[in-house]
Amino acid sequence: MDYFFDVLSVDPAFLAKGKKLKDKQIESRFHGVLEVLRQRMAPDTEIKPRMMTIAWLKQYGFAHGGFTFANLLGVTFYFRDLDMGLCALAVMDGSSMTLFSRFSVYDQVDPSKNFQVDRSGRRH
Repeated sequence: MDYFFDVLSVDPAFLAKGKKLKDKQIESRFHGVLEVLRQRMAPDTEIKPRMMTIAWLKQYGFAHGGFTFANLLGVTFYFRDLDMGLCALAVMDGSSMTLFSRFSVYDQVDPSKNFQVDRSGRRH
C-alpha cells in the first residue's frame, strides 16, 4: 500500500497510462467492498467513502483507485482476466492495522449475495 501511494500514484508515466473507469459494475463492486470494510473498521461512523480516483488501464485489463473515509486511507485493484480484485484499508494514525478484502465482479448477481464466505467464515 505504501508503494502505491509513495511511488505509483506520483509517477507521471503510470498515471498517463490510465483512463477514467467507465465500468459501472466494477465501480459498484468497489463501493460495496468499501462499505463492508467501513463496517469492520469504523462501525460507529456513517461517513461514506470518497473515491479519489478510479482509473482503467485497458492494455492490462486493470482497474485501480484510491479512496478515503473518516481517518482511513485505502487502495483498490481489479484484474478483469482473473475477475478478482483487492482492497486494502489502513488507519492514518500511525497504527499498523490494515484490512484486506478480496472480491470478484459478476455480471448478474443478487445484491444480497455480493460477498462470498470462505471456510474460515470470513466474507470477501
